[in-house]
Amino acid sequence: MSAPVPAKGRLIALEGSGGRPMAVAGKFLAREFRQRNVETGSSAWDASDIFFQIGQGARGLPGASPRTLILLYASDLAFRLRWQIRPALEGGGTVIAAPYVETAIGFGRAAGLPQRWLRQIFEFAPAADGTFRVPEDAVAMERRGTTANSFLEFCLAQLRSGPGYWDTEAIRCGCLAHLARLEACGRCRVADRRGVAITPNGER
Repeated sequence: MSAPVPAKGRLIALEGSGGRPMAVAGKFLAREFRQRNVETGSSAWDASDIFFQIGQGARGLPGASPRTLILLYASDLAFRLRWQIRPALEGGGTVIAAPYVETAIGFGRAAGLPQRWLRQIFEFAPAADGTFRVPEDAVAMERRGTTANSFLEFCLAQLRSGPGYWDTEAIRCGCLAHLARLEACGRCRVADRRGVAITPNGER
């Protein structure tokens, strides 16, 4: 008798600026999967500690450029795929990657980087089986993420401390607008603190 074929794991992308709204949405997503008896794990940005080390070691130095920040994020994502995401998927589990690719692309586009270049940088990342965004267009300033728990906030802080002038609020809005456009064209769904009605394959 042949051995049973392992169940295919599922990769769920949760995109957004980070902070408490994203953390809460991630918990609700995970809970809804677990209620369907789906083994669920998570993968957060900076698992490799690249950004933590930059934050600790680069005090007083000019901040990194948008292009450098995207390359660093791609390196961190490769680490997450190697050590967190792929092993869980190969074991048949579901992984919530928060964030995954589109938040970084949204930041890059809002900062003026070519979309074609951004897509090429992340060609190594497998497509998500389902993508959700956190509806945070009206999130109050005090509830936004910090440089310690938000890739977007880390990047904006780097731009503010770097050479030249960057309208970081416009970049923040541009990143969130990119995610909203994905929803408008049916490429992602909304997840909030109330959770969403989903099936184990990531569909509503």
